[in-house]
Amino acid sequence: MNGSDGEAVARAELHAACLRMVADGLVIGSSGNISVRVDDSHAVISAAGVPYGRLTADDHPVVDLADGSWTGPCRPTSELALHLGVLRALPDVGAVVHTHSRYAAAFAVARLDLPFICNENIATRAERVPVTEYAAPGSGDLGAAALAAFATQPGSRAVLLANHGVVAIGPGLDDAYLVAQSVEWTAEICHLARTLVAAGTGEHVLDHAVQDAIARNYGVTIARAADT
Repeated sequence: MNGSDGEAVARAELHAACLRMVADGLVIGSSGNISVRVDDSHAVISAAGVPYGRLTADDHPVVDLADGSWTGPCRPTSELALHLGVLRALPDVGAVVHTHSRYAAAFAVARLDLPFICNENIATRAERVPVTEYAAPGSGDLGAAALAAFATQPGSRAVLLANHGVVAIGPGLDDAYLVAQSVEWTAEICHLARTLVAAGTGEHVLDHAVQDAIARNYGVTIARAADT
């Protein structure tokens, strides 16, 4: 496969993943971004500022990893520096997926590391998903903050950007995307579990009179065990 063929494949895979991010609720509009390494010197990075449904695969630019220059009809994401920082420092990483998924972003805003609580944590390859030091979106400092958090657990595949979202990495795009999904799933389960624990007595059950009043509105009756 020559360079142009590799770029075409990477663009197609990246564009499909961008559309999937929206469908899966990991981002809205044109938020979030993805990069896919093409070779040692280049990566395809998602285009900036346009909802993914209005783009084609060919719109996503190819970026030179050495100097950040790019070719293509659209400019790269505003988080170019984040992607360049990760891809330059971690040569085994083949893809970076950055999402703004709700529950994970809530942990990032609360500055709470995500603990290992269920099987889905396995995707991150780490005992926790740490929150980075705060850095402004679009800045070079954001990449440095992400790398510092990854360095606390060498081999880990996800960090939470403070007040921002998720950075998930992997040897390929499918791997990195699964990490991003798993972080969001784990964050939601962790939030729900903590909510239930905080409630103490669990759910509040409506008494029989209220149940029967609701049932009458629907023209039905409520079945109950004989001793209730």
